[in-house]
Amino acid sequence: MPPTLRNPLELPEILENISPFVTLKDAVACAQVCKAWSNHFTSIIWHSIDFDIHHGLLDSRTLAKYGHHVRVVENISEQYHFWMLTGSNARRLEKLSIIMSATPEYYDHCVDLLRQVNTTLVYIDIFQPEKNRAPYFPVDSLFPAEGTKSISRLSSIKIRGLKMTRYALSSLLENCPSLKHLNIRDTTLLSSIHDISDAHFYRHTGITKLTAPIEQVFKTGEQSKVAPSLFVHFPNLQSWITRNSYSSGSAEVPSRYIRDEVAKHCPSLKALSLGTRAPATIGILAQSFEGLIEICIKNKQLSNDMVGAILNHKGTLNTVMTFVSYDDFYDSETIPDTESIQDDTDGGIIQSIPQHCTRLETLQLPLFEMDMDDVEKTKWGCRDLEELHIRVRGLDTEQKIDRAIQLWKEGRMAIKEKRVNREQELPSMSLSLDSVIPPDDNSMEARVARHLLKFENLREVWLGWKVHEVV
Repeated sequence: MPPTLRNPLELPEILENISPFVTLKDAVACAQVCKAWSNHFTSIIWHSIDFDIHHGLLDSRTLAKYGHHVRVVENISEQYHFWMLTGSNARRLEKLSIIMSATPEYYDHCVDLLRQVNTTLVYIDIFQPEKNRAPYFPVDSLFPAEGTKSISRLSSIKIRGLKMTRYALSSLLENCPSLKHLNIRDTTLLSSIHDISDAHFYRHTGITKLTAPIEQVFKTGEQSKVAPSLFVHFPNLQSWITRNSYSSGSAEVPSRYIRDEVAKHCPSLKALSLGTRAPATIGILAQSFEGLIEICIKNKQLSNDMVGAILNHKGTLNTVMTFVSYDDFYDSETIPDTESIQDDTDGGIIQSIPQHCTRLETLQLPLFEMDMDDVEKTKWGCRDLEELHIRVRGLDTEQKIDRAIQLWKEGRMAIKEKRVNREQELPSMSLSLDSVIPPDDNSMEARVARHLLKFENLREVWLGWKVHEVV
């Protein structure tokens, strides 16, 4: 008897590869096809829930039935959200996002849920908007209790607006061995005379990325006499994000003190994302660090002095960026506005960065508008550039941007085919570069495309409208 032919979509391995690309709406439809598909797609449908989006669809009975499929929960913000989760079968959560309330009852429910899932959590984000009312947070709820066989799987912790002691932070680090990224922005860390012991300064060798403002890392005044900087905890730190440092009234930390603490505790720290005021940022770049690999600053701070501070690291830099305006900046359906830089800044001085930083692979200045006259006067020395996010004056419509990108892609193809034909000693059958971008075409789109074609390794470009990638 000949073998029975099966529908390819009945093969588990095919279904497994296709299902990650199915939308939630399509997954619901697929779950109604047959029992096998229902079993498969139900886990996809219930993998992630967001109380901001799905609040009208969620209740205790539904979560009791499908909770064992849930791995991600976003925007827990009400007590009854905790009731539904703790009373369900959602015991294998991997990612949690919680917006805290300062009431003791709310904290109790939060702790109950965390203790229920702390053996499976990989990512946790806890935010307390009412910072001044925040009680001390029980960090031991984030990791399995002592004496159990389980070990914390947390690799990223984001705790903002809460309050804890230095000893509690050290305990958290000690009990989360898989931790890679710690974000404690806006969390109050209090040290007491009891925190002086070295035993309370656990050194976590796995954390490579820290998000914390400067005044939190380096206590000033009496607090600095009680405990050392937070850097003592992170001997292998590679990246530091400060964001909105130096709030009104806070004292600035001397650049030389930062330099000494980095050299003593974090010699591998080579990537900075600075949200400090311009003078402090310039001082830190010029005096606190040597041989930085990555720098991210505010676009409005681009100035002659700032460029000079950046160029102190020209021999090692592979990434220079400015902050974007909002989280989904690059997904915008419209061309975002540019930001002006300091009035006394020579726009051409910005060209010194790609000109002199010869190891540069990523240049992202999405809020700064470059003048092609300045660009063409300068020979960019970063021949290995891979990612470029810039705006160009005159390239101000979606149609112009799309045409510049299309010319770049066609030009790349012409250059690649010419190289292959030359290597294989074949006659050239493809279009020449001059036929793609005629030498007498001085349109802004053609000028930009010619510039992009100078970088053989360039694979990602953003000119104000959509991120374009090539293989």
